[in-house]
Amino acid sequence: MSLQFNQHTGKITYRGKEVGEYIFKDGRSKVRINIEYEGGNDWVVPLSWFSHGLSLLTENQPAPSSLTVETSEDCIAEEFEVIRFLTEKQVKRGGYKWDFHKSDADDWPSPLHGHDYEKQLKLDAITGKVYDVGTREWCKTLKKDDLQVIQATLRASKDFKEVVVNLIDKT
Repeated sequence: MSLQFNQHTGKITYRGKEVGEYIFKDGRSKVRINIEYEGGNDWVVPLSWFSHGLSLLTENQPAPSSLTVETSEDCIAEEFEVIRFLTEKQVKRGGYKWDFHKSDADDWPSPLHGHDYEKQLKLDAITGKVYDVGTREWCKTLKKDDLQVIQATLRASKDFKEVVVNLIDKT
């Protein structure tokens, strides 16, 4: 059963219980949702799809990247068995395309990180650890040589040179 919306009252229900509301005031829409889930350990999949849906909202679309670095599929040194939010399209794609943003509002997993939007991954460009965006689990590790190539590419960029020097070179 999906969420039900009553356009007359603005109430959002799930399985007969009120879980949220829709408010339209001063020309702006606001939606509040509060869902409590009881059950087995399968909660991460529906939550990942909910998260994916929110990521499609215009306000959550990535800003144009300042620098994109592509790496091959064989650049991974380690891979871990963790729950990952994947779709068929993402599984079929080979290689990685890391987008780095000059002014990224979010500093997870580190202040210097890249996004692979197709595979829903984030690369910590300091350590080489790769994380699943949906679960925030460490799921891969870049090979040292490939990490150094990415760091060198960032270092050569006028937008990222100072950050690389401060976070990598000075440590």
